Amino acid sequence: MKKFINMLTVTIAMIALVASTASADKLAGIISAKDNKGPKTAKHLKLGIWNTAGNVTTYTIGNSWNDWMLWLVFDKLVEPSPYVGQAENWLATKIEQKSDDARVWEITLREGVKWHDGSEFTAEDVAFTFNYYREGPPNRWTHHASSVPRIEGVEILNKYKVRLTSVKPMPNFDKVTAADIPMIQKKQWENVKKPRQFKGLGIGTGPYILVDYKADEYYKFKANKNYWQGKPLVDELTLIMIKNPQTMFTALRTGEIDGAARSLPPELVKQWKSDPSIELAKAPSLWGVWLDINTGTKPFDNLELRQAISLAIDPEPMLKRIMLDMGKSGSTGWPHVDSFWTRPDAKVDYDPARAKTMLDKLGFVDKDGDGFREAADGSKINWDMVVATNRPLQIRAIEMVVKQLAEVGLKGTIRTLDPASFSGLWRSRKFDMRVADITPHGIADQDMLIILYKGDNKRALVKDKAKAEIVSRWLDADTREKRLKVSFELQDYQNKYPNRIMLWYPDGIFAYNWKAYDNYVSSAGYGIFHKYSFLPSKSREGTSESIQNKIDY
Repeated sequence: MKKFINMLTVTIAMIALVASTASADKLAGIISAKDNKGPKTAKHLKLGIWNTAGNVTTYTIGNSWNDWMLWLVFDKLVEPSPYVGQAENWLATKIEQKSDDARVWEITLREGVKWHDGSEFTAEDVAFTFNYYREGPPNRWTHHASSVPRIEGVEILNKYKVRLTSVKPMPNFDKVTAADIPMIQKKQWENVKKPRQFKGLGIGTGPYILVDYKADEYYKFKANKNYWQGKPLVDELTLIMIKNPQTMFTALRTGEIDGAARSLPPELVKQWKSDPSIELAKAPSLWGVWLDINTGTKPFDNLELRQAISLAIDPEPMLKRIMLDMGKSGSTGWPHVDSFWTRPDAKVDYDPARAKTMLDKLGFVDKDGDGFREAADGSKINWDMVVATNRPLQIRAIEMVVKQLAEVGLKGTIRTLDPASFSGLWRSRKFDMRVADITPHGIADQDMLIILYKGDNKRALVKDKAKAEIVSRWLDADTREKRLKVSFELQDYQNKYPNRIMLWYPDGIFAYNWKAYDNYVSSAGYGIFHKYSFLPSKSREGTSESIQNKIDY
């Protein structure tokens, strides 16, 4: 992948780029016993998906668990993602900063791009997208217009050119915002008042056209033969919902599906490496597993308590025992260790002795001699530790967290929830701590990191003046250099007083039937299942890496 290094002039930012690039290169590779040479085109592929999806539009896809499905249908101004610090022109041919304070940008669009209904993609659609996302109901992508950054001025200069003006500086607009926000068609959406209830087929400019679906059961796509980047290499794609991991991987093994769009569990990697019918590919998915602390309930609004909890938790044995060393531990903290935007020398301390001293000073002491501390007011501590029933690796993780907390005198009781009830915790916040997945959007997109930090105040979870001051300076930073420096400060603060403790960053390990199709490529944040894997080789330039380098565990 072409490396974007001219965006920063400071030495520390260049170090970040080198660290991120090296990590991504190390991750990509074939890990099967043999690198097979299968077909480079296919008439039809069946792929297993696993997380609730809904309809394939920006308002109904559900969340960032399935955003690669959305990109089959929709395009962005630049691609591939906001995670890698570089972006290739896609629907835009040029994005230029027009003011010294980075508040004004102009976008020149590619001419001749067609929507799936045959109408032309123009500046009218781009202007509508930003206005609709700013003023309409929120979705996973709207913060790029409504909050970080806040786009106030949208001016159509001509048929293929748009000028945007923001309230605050947006020095990374061309590398983050433009690389994440999907363009939607004005004609389809301008009269839709309740987009979350939309049940029609989304019209995009992307390489695939959604022709039929039954939400959370199946999705059928056909190739867009008139795609401006060239006709896709696979004529038809059928995505089948298989929520149980054992069922999905059994379906792949028996040939019912051709690929499993979820990372292979570590124990299966060992078993499947020598299976002649299955190819295993290692690619940077940029996911993570974290311990989410509910700062909206006492006593977790206390910064020093959260610091003590963090000091008591050691991610290293979790990586070794649960993930069999297939990944990286959370000892580097937040955000994702392989994101371009992450401080390269980030580290979170493990120091249970210090944790005990801090707890003593906070008044958390064992008054009744049962081996567990009581709160300062004398009340018993028995924290609610929640995990989903369908995530066996995370169940083992929360067991280890409870044990490590017990070693410093803090008691927690594990509660398991079915997947649907567990997903509802994000909004209800009815837990003390929970172990869960976090997607690249949450741990590798610099703008989204600010949304999550601001969320502490927005949702009245915790008031933190020190954090708010850093966030304010980040929002005011008018150059890439300044913004990255402040971002590193924020990362340091978050890792010292976390509301989310990273446990591990798993390797993205994906299995597929090489005899059905063997032309996948790696793209950071998406693994191997994404639209670039189905585009002609010339169209992949700058968006993906080869996975043909041999790597063995």
